[in-house]
Amino acid sequence: MMKGSYRSPWLLVILLILGGILGSLIGDLLSGIPALRILATARSIGLPVTTLHLDVLTLTLGFTVKINLFGVLGFILAFLIYRRL
Repeated sequence: MMKGSYRSPWLLVILLILGGILGSLIGDLLSGIPALRILATARSIGLPVTTLHLDVLTLTLGFTVKINLFGVLGFILAFLIYRRL
């Protein structure tokens, strides 16, 4: 591709999601190894599930991300792949 060509932001979002998922899966698989257990420890961040009850409508909102170091490495690798496209 030519330098400065258009890259879709949706492609970046998809690559980041896939990188995070694959990184987290690798972290879960390697968590059985005692030396790598600390790297696979996950933290959850986000907003807890909240429900708003109205007479006509019930709205439920919530967002939680569970991430470990391998997931972060997956995000970084996905971003680098996006930059190389």
